[in-house]
Amino acid sequence: MPWTPELSKLRDVLATLYTSPADIRRVVQDAGLNMAYLDFSQAPINIWQSILEEADKQTMVQAIIDVARRQYPNNQALAQIQWSEQRPVEGPPIGTEIPWKGPQDNSHLEKIIGLQSTLVPISFLELGLLRARSVARVVLSNGLGSGFLIPNNLLITNNHVIGDAAQARAAKVQFNYQKTVEGLDAPSEELSLLPDEVFATSASDDWTVVRVQGNPNMRWGALPLAPADPKLEDRVNIIQHPGGGYKQISSYHNVIAYVGNGRIQYLTDTLPGSSGSPVFDQQWRLVGLHHSGGHLPEPGSISLQTFWRNEGIHINTVIAGLAAAGLSPA
Repeated sequence: MPWTPELSKLRDVLATLYTSPADIRRVVQDAGLNMAYLDFSQAPINIWQSILEEADKQTMVQAIIDVARRQYPNNQALAQIQWSEQRPVEGPPIGTEIPWKGPQDNSHLEKIIGLQSTLVPISFLELGLLRARSVARVVLSNGLGSGFLIPNNLLITNNHVIGDAAQARAAKVQFNYQKTVEGLDAPSEELSLLPDEVFATSASDDWTVVRVQGNPNMRWGALPLAPADPKLEDRVNIIQHPGGGYKQISSYHNVIAYVGNGRIQYLTDTLPGSSGSPVFDQQWRLVGLHHSGGHLPEPGSISLQTFWRNEGIHINTVIAGLAAAGLSPA
């Protein structure tokens, strides 16, 4: 069954209630879930992501909910989780000999269906692969994230991924951490960070920039930083390391739903581990730095309404922050 918003809510609740591997193991064991395929060495939210994916395969999500509710009977967030193990009923197969009932005039058969064309030149794929080379997995002592190279061998990620120089010294970045077309592990390169040479961060705008060891720009390129003007209904693509795993791209229902107050909100899919990923427009221009997702308010709104979206820091905000820190975006 595909990952759902209800699973995301459950993951976030469980990651708050159970943070130690020992406590998480006890829940999984009490629920009767097979633990053979689970890795308990990650950050709690990533552990619960893996557990719920496996539990969903085994139709045992409800068993985990039941264990948690017995231990936390008064927890309102748990009480509000609505879950059913039932699977949708598949319809009967449809035969191939179906008579055509559409218009006979062929001029009506090829049209742009939505408000915007989804057609892109074939070079879109080639340029996307070039941009992907600059995206890295960030390996921390307590979790995993994403980041990307800009000129001068600098890496940009989120402040909540790398919040200070000490965290940067202990971190590693891995380039080309991905699968080949044959399904094999691609050759990757792991490098250290050098915060004593360059380090700047902003907690309020959730960005961090730090120097990378050596000259990775020579091998992995750099994403150009330039002011951008993303608009509502524009399409955006995110190259990321969802779940801290292999590099992936989200390329469906990628519509911007809000722009303003230094933020961009969109419907593009991400997972924990995607924090720090670059957000691109349809021309592969950098428009944002992904940092969050869930039930989000629109920044600056006086309404208490929230929306199920993902959010990035507007790249103009990041560029302004770099400039204020004395770092040229070029």
